[in-house]
Amino acid sequence: MIKNKLYNPLLMLLLLLGISSCTNLEEEVFSDTTTKTFYSSAEEVTANYLKPYTRLYVTSSLAHWICGELSSDCAAWTQKGKHGYDGGKWQQLHYHTWTPEHHEIKGAWNNTYQAIGYCNEFLNNIEGVDVSNMNLPVPIEQMKAELRALRAFHYYLLVDNFRNVPVVTKVGEPRSPAPEQAADVINFIEDEINAVINDLPVKGESSAYGHFTKAAAHMLLAKIYLNSEVYTGTARWQDCINEVNKISGYNMVADWKEPFKARNENCDENIFVIPFEENKIGGFYHHAFMMHYSHQQGFNLQYMPWNGIVVQPDHYRSFDAADTRLEQFLVGPQFDQEGNPLLGVEEAKDEPLVLTIDITSMTNSREDEGARSVKYEVVVGEAWGLNNDFVIFRHTDALMMKAEALVRLGKTADALPIVNNVRERAFGNADHNYTEATLTLDEFLAERGREFSFEGHRRQDLVRFGKFGDAWWDKEPTSGKEVFPYPLTATDNNPNLSN
Repeated sequence: MIKNKLYNPLLMLLLLLGISSCTNLEEEVFSDTTTKTFYSSAEEVTANYLKPYTRLYVTSSLAHWICGELSSDCAAWTQKGKHGYDGGKWQQLHYHTWTPEHHEIKGAWNNTYQAIGYCNEFLNNIEGVDVSNMNLPVPIEQMKAELRALRAFHYYLLVDNFRNVPVVTKVGEPRSPAPEQAADVINFIEDEINAVINDLPVKGESSAYGHFTKAAAHMLLAKIYLNSEVYTGTARWQDCINEVNKISGYNMVADWKEPFKARNENCDENIFVIPFEENKIGGFYHHAFMMHYSHQQGFNLQYMPWNGIVVQPDHYRSFDAADTRLEQFLVGPQFDQEGNPLLGVEEAKDEPLVLTIDITSMTNSREDEGARSVKYEVVVGEAWGLNNDFVIFRHTDALMMKAEALVRLGKTADALPIVNNVRERAFGNADHNYTEATLTLDEFLAERGREFSFEGHRRQDLVRFGKFGDAWWDKEPTSGKEVFPYPLTATDNNPNLSN
């Protein structure tokens, strides 16, 4: 399947404007003259409509993912000998000792607001533009609806990470916006989605893939209702169930690996994704964070991975030995395609590379310590970036959200078939199914950890279950860290923000 042709202008725009760099953190503000001249054709309107989607790469698949996974009990970027200290930022995420100066937290704030700025720029400037004689690829009302929904999605990310945040719908106005209460931001998200949902595309339409659809909108509402008690103090479990029930056209597929395959465009489980192609927009490269240097030889890659992120030992051991989801991890002796042992290059130099489950500590480990996640399929001979599309929302998550809401409403018997279907897919049989007595909330959290390992949901889940401050591997109990601080750069530039 060829990915949505609407992404071709996007790629051209990225090459011409260079906006894919995650170091460009300032919102672009266009003058009236630029606006008038840059909205004069279908190509220019389309380019500006697509531009906010480019920020998903750094808001959802990088910034939100890194802050969410590396502050959780799932993943860790350990210091391996002389490598991996990086100013202590990974250790600060793991130990929950971050400050407002933390680089990745600043990125989560800046990149998300830049995406909102791109949405605002289009929505503000398209008003008054006569498009009646333009041959647009999709109706202008759909363009507006998508970007209002995409803007709402980014406000959801901000609430999840920072809670009370400014809501801005005009470029540069106001100059120093005051933060809104999280409940008010959630109301804004609800109002925006409900206002535009009928104009959003649906699965199967040529313009739908990789874009914000009706199903993605229902999923977003289900997410904010699932976490409503955390965000606003008011539980909305039934509202979460109602939104999940409105999602149609998607299914939990038979093979848990399918949503993460190198060519996952046709997967019926994936509701909202970020499309990637190797050698375009840098490609998708989560695997490079995790794989060992010598996996370049083992997978015949055209680049050397960074040997950074590892699987925390307790997370690995939370999987039953019969659970096929263990196949997403590289552990034990590592070999090349001919069966020859890969070798270490640092502490295990010239020794066979054997990835261990156990890790000495966050601050003192070896290059060969820690299993590695390859949940997204890595194809032998891959270029710098992978072809895998990054999954933001998938249908199994929707089902598990519904099941959790049922459990919290005291309807565990109704949740059992849903959760056990997920278990049976992983084990290949019903031997490991839950009963009403064994499907406790603690066990539900553990099962979510296994099913959604390394997908960017773990911090949110731990916070919702009241476990984010718990002790886990090489981490003491913490408190008061469920919300990230406003970055120092934000408070320095906006007198209405303070930690």
